Amino acid sequence: MKDLDTSKLNTVELFCAAAKAQSFTAAAACLGTTPSAISKAVRRLENRLGIKLFQRTTRAIRLTDDGLAYYKTCHQALESIQEVEQALTCHSRPRGVLRISLPYSYGIKRVIPLIPRYVERYMGQVRIEVSLSNSLANFVKQDFDMAIRLGPIADSRLVVRRLHEAQFRVVATPAYLRQHDVPRSPDDLRQHNCLGLLMPDSGRVLPWTFSAEGNAKSEVAIRSSMTFDHPLGTLAAVLSDAGIAQLLDFTVDDDLRSGRLVEVLADVRPPAQAVSAVYPSSRNLSAKVRTFLDFLLEAVDERNCG
Repeated sequence: MKDLDTSKLNTVELFCAAAKAQSFTAAAACLGTTPSAISKAVRRLENRLGIKLFQRTTRAIRLTDDGLAYYKTCHQALESIQEVEQALTCHSRPRGVLRISLPYSYGIKRVIPLIPRYVERYMGQVRIEVSLSNSLANFVKQDFDMAIRLGPIADSRLVVRRLHEAQFRVVATPAYLRQHDVPRSPDDLRQHNCLGLLMPDSGRVLPWTFSAEGNAKSEVAIRSSMTFDHPLGTLAAVLSDAGIAQLLDFTVDDDLRSGRLVEVLADVRPPAQAVSAVYPSSRNLSAKVRTFLDFLLEAVDERNCG
C-alpha cells in the first residue's frame, strides 16, 4: 500500500481557496502564502488530473466546466473533513463561521434580533454571516450552511426541520379604514388601494389567498396601486395610510399589537405556511448548525409560551 501523499490534500485546499476567491492573489492573502505558491499548486493539480481547471487572463481567473465540477466535490469533501475534525477535537462545541440565508422580513423581524444571544452563549466561538434574500439559496455556489424557507419544500437534497407556521393577515391603518369602507369579503378588495408584493423569482405580483368552503383555498388577483419587491417596503406603505396589504404575521405582529394596524377579513385567512430551517442532506450536521437549530426552536417555544 502506498503512503498517503499529504501534499495532495494541501493542493486541493489551495485550489478550493483560489476557486472561491476567483483570484490567486486574494486566495494567497487569505491563506498567508504567495500567489506563486497557489499558481504552482493548481498547475500541479492540473497536470496530475490531465484537465484544465481555470481559464486564465492577465486580470482574472475563471473555473472551466471541469474545474467547477471538481470544485463542488472538493469543497463538500473538505467541509465534511472540517466538520468531523471539529466534532472530534472540540467535543461538539460549535466554532467557525455559520453562513445562513434568511428571507428579508423573517430575518429582520425574527432571527437577527436573536443572533447576539447565540453568539454570546458560545462565547464568540461562532461568527455569523447573514444573507437576506427571498430567492432560493444555492448551497453549493453561495456556500451557505443553512437557510430558512417559507412554504412547501420539494427539494429532496435538503433536510427540512419545521420551526413553526406563519399566517397571512390582511391589514390596514385605522386612518385608512376610517376613510374607506371596511372590506367584508375578498370581493370588496376591488374597491380598495391594494399594495402588491413582487415574487423575486418571477417578478409577478403575489396573488392574495383566502380560505374557502371545505378547507379549499381561493386566490384573488388584486389590481395593485403600488408594488414592492420587499415585504418591509409594503409594510412602510401600509403604515403611511397608502392602502391594504396581505403580509405574513411576523411582519405585522408588532404593529397589530400596538394598534398601528388593524386586521380585516380575519374569518377567511388562508391556510398557514410552514417556516422551516433547511440544510443539505449531503453534509454531516455540524455542531454550529445543530446548536443554531436548537437555539431557534428554543426561541419559538419561548414566543409561544409568552
